[in-house]
Amino acid sequence: MEHTMDGQKGREREKQRNAVYRLVAAALGLASILSFLLPYITFVFRGLNYTVSGVQLAFIKGFWVVGPQQSGLVTVPLAVRASILLGLLCAAGGFLLMVLRKKPVTAGLLFLLSGISPLLVMAASGAIQTAVTQLNISQVEIRFLWPFVSTLLGGLVASVLALRTQGVERLAESVFQVFACVSIGSVILLTIYIISAGLPAISQIGLVSFLFGESWKPGADVFGILPMILSSIAGTIGAIIIGVPVGILTAVFLSETASPRLAMLVRPAVELLAGIPSVIYGFFGMLVIVPAIRGIFPEHTIGDSLLAVILILSVMILPTIVSVTETSLRAVPSTFREASLALGATQTETIFKVTLPAAKSGILAGVILGVGRAIGETMAVIMVAGNVANMPSLLGTVRLLTTGIAMEMSYASGLHREALFAIGLVLFVFIMIVNLMFNYISKKGVQIHAE
Repeated sequence: MEHTMDGQKGREREKQRNAVYRLVAAALGLASILSFLLPYITFVFRGLNYTVSGVQLAFIKGFWVVGPQQSGLVTVPLAVRASILLGLLCAAGGFLLMVLRKKPVTAGLLFLLSGISPLLVMAASGAIQTAVTQLNISQVEIRFLWPFVSTLLGGLVASVLALRTQGVERLAESVFQVFACVSIGSVILLTIYIISAGLPAISQIGLVSFLFGESWKPGADVFGILPMILSSIAGTIGAIIIGVPVGILTAVFLSETASPRLAMLVRPAVELLAGIPSVIYGFFGMLVIVPAIRGIFPEHTIGDSLLAVILILSVMILPTIVSVTETSLRAVPSTFREASLALGATQTETIFKVTLPAAKSGILAGVILGVGRAIGETMAVIMVAGNVANMPSLLGTVRLLTTGIAMEMSYASGLHREALFAIGLVLFVFIMIVNLMFNYISKKGVQIHAE
């Protein structure tokens, strides 16, 4: 009898807590709705201040900006308008569901979308800054006011409270799903932003002229990035040719043949390579590798060259490849090795014919991460490449896609700035193609191995 009464009291307390959660979530939803009606963002363009609410930002045509040489109307991007309306409608929908006590899970998801809408507005507002810089105005500032922040925090808290009314287990499950969706949403958001920022320049310059042009002269509005593309490909392939075999064999040594004492010396050294900043690699390359290349080939190079880039990148990708490959090799069941040795295979044959094929998917994952590091590296490459947009030659100066963006973004404006965003789009597509290709190879290899 006492247990029954205690259980009934526990259920009553749970109902009371859920009622409080529902009330607070509804109040936060209402506050989020009202925050869109309050001063939301302040734009400062060369002394001109425009403070607008979220609703105004969604419906006004744009901002009149006066520059030193020209003036113009800077329109509000469609992505900003859509993000504002999405946040407002989701906050209203979540509020109504909480008031009506219906579908708290749906209400929680709506509150979540309302909460992340300010982040979408923040990301899309960069297009306004880009449009203003085309008027040769560098004094651009965007201030996000407290209703902007309250929308973000209120939406997230209301989402958690709405889901909490369904119990702790459902809340935990929903939180896991939310974080998984955040990862996917980040990729989608980044993809949309890169495409929207890079396509205008490509459409104005011309796809063929941009991708296959051999001259990069921003002062003359000539933007051809074929030398940068080929240099990036050559540098990455060279780093793979040198770094991947060294990394895989080092991982085999650490996981299969090294004594514990020797492994304790080698493994920290490899891990230390991962912690060294890129600029230190660049200093090493500039003071050691570049003079060495110049000394070996005094009549053919000044030292800054594609060869220096390849050597630096091949060292920088080692920690990633070694770490992931070693983990994959250690994950191979010991029964595989024991069965191979029992059939009369030597240890070397076991490593190359059993262990490495069994860990193929993990090794390819390490190679993919290493390739991503090689393609995206900037600082170290700037210091050893020579940074001249020449067609790639092993001992000649080159400029890679990443270094082209980093060197010129600080002072670029107008079409030049848009062209740099277009380079970022090409680099993004390049990395996506590499990842898809390696994933396809990995899945194909797993299927063949299974058969």
